[in-house]
Amino acid sequence: MAQFLGVHKSTDIGVMTDQQAVDGFNKYKEAASKMGLNATHAHYSLEKGFAYCITEAESADKVREAHASVDIPLEDVIEVKTVS
Repeated sequence: MAQFLGVHKSTDIGVMTDQQAVDGFNKYKEAASKMGLNATHAHYSLEKGFAYCITEAESADKVREAHASVDIPLEDVIEVKTVS
């Protein structure tokens, strides 16, 4: 499976708490798992109003579907590779 970066930019993120951000990712992670995807982790900044999540999936469309299934807004999905 390929890796995809989910891009979230919203003023709503800026009014969330850390716990709400964690709960939102866990809700997405569960939905993604039910669709055969692997949401591995996320990075976010409440101060700047952004979040990025990494999901292993067959396609960007599957990542979009998983986000939509739990009503999490998504600005873009980008296929990425990891360097370590």
